[in-house]
Amino acid sequence: MRSLVAVAVAGLLALVAFPACSEDKPDPLGTPDGGTAGASLESPTLPCTDAADAVYADPGPLAPDASARGKVLVCARDKDLTKEALQAEMTRLGYAGKPLTSGARVYKIQYRTERGDAASTPSVSAAFVMIPDVPRAATLPVVVASRGSRGQAERCAVTKLDPSLGGINDDFYRQVYGLVGAGYAVVAPDLAGYAPFGKQGNPPSAYAHAPDVARSTIDGARAMQSLFPVLEQKLVLVGHSQGGHTALATLAGAEAYGMTWPVLGAALYAPLWLSQRSWGAVLNGLVGRNFPVATSTSIANVSAWYHYTHAELLDGPGKGLLLFAEDKRPLIEKLVKEECWGTDLFVRSNVEFTDQLFDRAFVQSVGSGAVGGPCEDAVCDTWVGRYLADRPNLTGKALETPLFVAYGGKDTTIPPDRMKCAYDRLVEDKAKLTFCADAEQDHGGIVSGKADVVADWIASVALGGAAPAACAANESILPAKCATPPPND
Repeated sequence: MRSLVAVAVAGLLALVAFPACSEDKPDPLGTPDGGTAGASLESPTLPCTDAADAVYADPGPLAPDASARGKVLVCARDKDLTKEALQAEMTRLGYAGKPLTSGARVYKIQYRTERGDAASTPSVSAAFVMIPDVPRAATLPVVVASRGSRGQAERCAVTKLDPSLGGINDDFYRQVYGLVGAGYAVVAPDLAGYAPFGKQGNPPSAYAHAPDVARSTIDGARAMQSLFPVLEQKLVLVGHSQGGHTALATLAGAEAYGMTWPVLGAALYAPLWLSQRSWGAVLNGLVGRNFPVATSTSIANVSAWYHYTHAELLDGPGKGLLLFAEDKRPLIEKLVKEECWGTDLFVRSNVEFTDQLFDRAFVQSVGSGAVGGPCEDAVCDTWVGRYLADRPNLTGKALETPLFVAYGGKDTTIPPDRMKCAYDRLVEDKAKLTFCADAEQDHGGIVSGKADVVADWIASVALGGAAPAACAANESILPAKCATPPPND
């Protein structure tokens, strides 16, 4: 159970103020064949002259409308990136693969999506769109890059790239610059909840809530293809850490959400594809006392983020705080509204153990069920049901999708005995899995170390290219058994 700690280590404008041409775009749901004759990667379907801050603005009331999923409401140009700039950044971050071949034109967009609650509440997300100036092929799929954990506060949004979040931003650069620099068209969503942050009816992004993250991801792909119809209506998913969970949740939920495009492949760097019971297991006294907050800071943060954001989305406004001890509620509000990944807020506040953050009745309800014991009340039943639903099995068309998992043997964020749990679950589902390991890489280094391999693998599943050579190490780098508790379900 020691390694559970490392696992954790995720002015208002009215609608009429948006450009009139935003209302006249092609239907983003489109047809399954995709691609538009005569369209060009040089010419988006919108002028993209909005102010950058407009992507975070309140779009006004949004009526439920499945046909509007992925509709671009705001489009702004961002700073272009030369091939040399991309190469320099990747080199700084440890990349030593094939030379990059392309620079990028960069946009920020706001697009329609839906939340993962029972009402499928209409919402919006912001995203980066990066278009290669030297495309890898004449026709490209849509590549969605799902970022790792950043925190749930407004300033943590990936499209903001807050300069104070240097190490967190570096993980994003490793992932996305390697893709667009290899000639792929990439969209990188924030996920719904970050924009417009704090608006009534717009709870924070629900950490690792499978439907919530999947819908924003799918609609990000639709938005990008509607902006650049020359892109095929075919999808490739790429995710790192929490983003690996997002990518797999998207793969599992795409068909149910009406995504008719084929998912050609999913490349996953150290995916957080673990039992979501993990965030409740630390509330169990026999388990949690092994992980003092002073030495296990991230698991306390994630447990708080997970439970608060799920309750706000699924149970209603104000329900998140009710899960926590009354005297700790100001801390929780600060965590969600101001703090990003890596914060030591709870350490500075002299919290000794994660369960001390929570209401005692809630701890008593979920503590046993989270580690696989029996539930004795409806609260436990509800939360264990949520934990299980947030790691859905791959079924149906998802089992036809090739998966490429890259993992570093020196990963202390998701150590080998926990990655074994993720691997075992994918094998249990009978996924089409290739496992590529590097014994000398850590959690972030594996992204830099295998970026060119992933680019070649995408070409092999999406563009008819040759498969990259087999990695020097594979799943044999993992231990024989998955670490429990919690159970690997």
